[in-house]
Amino acid sequence: MTPEPKSAAEEARPTPVERRNARLYLAGLGLSMIGDTALSLVAGIWVKSLTGSSALAGLTQTCIYLPSLFGPLAGLVADRVPRQCFLILVNLCTAIAVACLLLVDGEEDVWLICAVMAAYGASLVLIDPAESALFAHMFRPSTRRRINGLRLGMQETGRLVSPLVGAGLFTWLGGGAVALLDAATFVAAAAATSLLKPPPEQARLARARWRTEILAGAAHIRATPALARILVVAALIMAVSGVGVAAQYSMVAALHQPPGYLGVLAALLGGASVVASLASSRVLARTGPTRLALLGLAAFAAGSVLRAVPWLPAVWLGSFVLGFALPWVFLAALNAGQQLTPDHLQGRVAAATTLLLFGPQAPAQALGSLLIAHIGYRSVYLASAATALVLAAALVRLMRRSPHPEHPERTTATADEP
Repeated sequence: MTPEPKSAAEEARPTPVERRNARLYLAGLGLSMIGDTALSLVAGIWVKSLTGSSALAGLTQTCIYLPSLFGPLAGLVADRVPRQCFLILVNLCTAIAVACLLLVDGEEDVWLICAVMAAYGASLVLIDPAESALFAHMFRPSTRRRINGLRLGMQETGRLVSPLVGAGLFTWLGGGAVALLDAATFVAAAAATSLLKPPPEQARLARARWRTEILAGAAHIRATPALARILVVAALIMAVSGVGVAAQYSMVAALHQPPGYLGVLAALLGGASVVASLASSRVLARTGPTRLALLGLAAFAAGSVLRAVPWLPAVWLGSFVLGFALPWVFLAALNAGQQLTPDHLQGRVAAATTLLLFGPQAPAQALGSLLIAHIGYRSVYLASAATALVLAAALVRLMRRSPHPEHPERTTATADEP
């Protein structure tokens, strides 16, 4: 007797192993995220309280982000080692490094905080591509869509909650307590990773020259039009968002509100980002990555226009609408990369994507600070909206010129072929 074929809904339903892996993955991610966000904030507060220097406090953030320059090399490592074992090792080593902050006793130990933050930043650079590659290897496209949305939703929630936890714990018990919390979360992440049951990894392909190996992720993106067009548009709109960072301070001043009022707008934007992340799985299943990116660009344009209106309710609405923009564009790029990349390139494509999306943020924000000194904030927001619409039009044109299946289930074969 021939068994009945499974329906599309049954095919999309997570298997028991996927459910177990998803629970462990999200549990480890949630704990690690709380500790990481808290420590990155508290490191600056700690240095400021020890030295009174804002410059030295800002140096801690430089130490965290400086290792990101080595992202492509980290992507190569992620594609050349057993990813699960590698993640366990890096998490445990980072826990030991962070625990060294317990030795900080005064102003003379600021160097130790900076050194640990550099090691912490290096661990994040190593973990990101390996985790992304293992994630893409463990889950089918339908499951990845759900978990990607949940993952970003947890991260956005963490950005709202973790600073309060970190600052409160620092005020109550000091920086050592925050360091212990973060070290414990890295140990928990290592434990959760050790319990995962991913499928056997494919045999590694023959190695090429080291330069070719490192740049293989970027080469794959360039050779895959359906992926390249989304990533380029996502990188440009992320840079535009960086240009607009300085404009929000002028906007609040023009509304006759104190600078602290930005916290209210940030809460509106953050709340919308959580909603957008949780809704992304259903939207992505119906639209595909390119159309999800188009929806994000439309939200960016609408939110920017509303923020240019000198009326408080319009700015509230604009902040909420903007909360949907970048999460949807980011998730479109993330899902496209995972579904259109073979397993042996997942780490390098993830590293190249991170560098492409977040590398321009610092110069973009510097450009925004320069622009706001010469033009009004409304001009910045209106120009941002116009740029988003131009990018949306270009994306539609590229999509029509080089059509590609948009739904993940239809591209699985392409994504999984070496």
